[in-house]
Amino acid sequence: MKTFLNIAVFGVSLNVLDQLKSQILLSVPREVQVRWVNIAEKNIDLLMVNDAFFASSSIQKILSQIHVQYLRLIKMPEQQGMIVNDTLSYPVTQLDHLREWLQEKFFDYEPDDHLHLPYTAVEQSVDISTVFDQCLLARNGFIQLFDHQGFLALADTMTERVWVNSDHPMTGFDKSLNQTYATNQFVQEMLKNTQAQDLRSWLWQMAYCSTNIELPEVHANQYFKLQIWPKFEPGYECRNLLKIATCFAQGAQIQTAINQLNIPKQQIIRFVAITDMLKMGSWIDAHEAKFMRSDESTDQGQMIKVRSFFMKLRKKLGL
Repeated sequence: MKTFLNIAVFGVSLNVLDQLKSQILLSVPREVQVRWVNIAEKNIDLLMVNDAFFASSSIQKILSQIHVQYLRLIKMPEQQGMIVNDTLSYPVTQLDHLREWLQEKFFDYEPDDHLHLPYTAVEQSVDISTVFDQCLLARNGFIQLFDHQGFLALADTMTERVWVNSDHPMTGFDKSLNQTYATNQFVQEMLKNTQAQDLRSWLWQMAYCSTNIELPEVHANQYFKLQIWPKFEPGYECRNLLKIATCFAQGAQIQTAINQLNIPKQQIIRFVAITDMLKMGSWIDAHEAKFMRSDESTDQGQMIKVRSFFMKLRKKLGL
């Protein structure tokens, strides 16, 4: 099997070029090193050229002088990366055709043995808490997050930063969420063109907005303390989330929070489940809870103190 590929790309914008580089790196076996070369090179393995320039004399001269595999590039978003007669439709949102084409032209392997096929193996859904655990395990270094539609983000588990794929807009996760290790070359390509975000805050926001994921079971009689505040996006739920966070920052029983905050029970339980899953808080004993306990609900002084706090918070945030 080839251990490297020399690839030349011609006639596309820098934005399209960066996208193609990322998609190629995701489509080759991990052992393969990709070298991006100029079309003047003699050792080109794959030439990718905009269809508008394919018939030009310079391109045809290259094809006639050296034996090189080629892909004509044509912008057809609705085709999502299909390859027909050595013509690749871009942008590539589905990698199956590109992987199969590269396998046929360059690699002698069984796909399940050597190639990362994360986006085609989503039938075997992974527990989302396991994925999050891997994202927060510092020794993992750089890992890729993906789902059945493709690459989502690159996470640096050591510095807890994330670079989100701008070509894959999303509002949340689903059951196909998974992860795999990232190659050094892919990391370098991603870091050049994408702004980093805080990993835990991004994971929390995406998980909270996700309606199709299984969360760990939480019981109302448990006590929980928030240790790392999530970042709340502006919106109609922001006020409630701030109240919940303020409550559990003191340490509280979940049932007490339900009784006192006048916020839907499921929203409070969802907050605690996601926050616990991302290790942004911990379970505590009853005596560690500073927020009013259910047996102290008649303590008017504490009630006034809590209401005063929320009023000040509301004024500060302009809510």
